[in-house]
Amino acid sequence: MNTVLSLSEVYQTPQKSACAYKIKDWIDGNTFFTKQQLIWNIGITNGQNLSEIESTIRHDMTCKHWRYWPNESFKDAMETIRTLTKLPNVIKSPHNDYSSKGIYVFVYKTLIPENSRLFHTLHG
Repeated sequence: MNTVLSLSEVYQTPQKSACAYKIKDWIDGNTFFTKQQLIWNIGITNGQNLSEIESTIRHDMTCKHWRYWPNESFKDAMETIRTLTKLPNVIKSPHNDYSSKGIYVFVYKTLIPENSRLFHTLHG
C-alpha cells in the first residue's frame, strides 16, 4: 500500500495558540495609547513560582495590570510567547522562568526600565 502525502501535509505551519488570542484581546482591551511610557511584559513560569512572581510584580508601584493564563503544555506556552512578542508593545519579562518548563503565561504592564535600550531609544 502506497501512501502519498501532499506538500501541505508535510509542511504544516504551527497552529496559533488559542491562549495567544485570548491574551492579545486582553492586552488590546487594556492598552491606552498615551505617552505614559508603559510596556507589556510577558513570561512563562510553573504553578509553584507563579505566586512568588505575582507578589514581586504587584509590589512594584509601576505595575498597572497583572494576569496569567494556563496553557496545555510548555510547548504551547512557548508558542504563545513567540506569537505575542511580535507585537510592538510586548517584551519578555525579566521574571521569565524557562528552566521550570511551566505552562503558565503571565502578562503585566509596567514602566519601561531605565537601563533598557528601548528606554534610551525613546528618550534619546
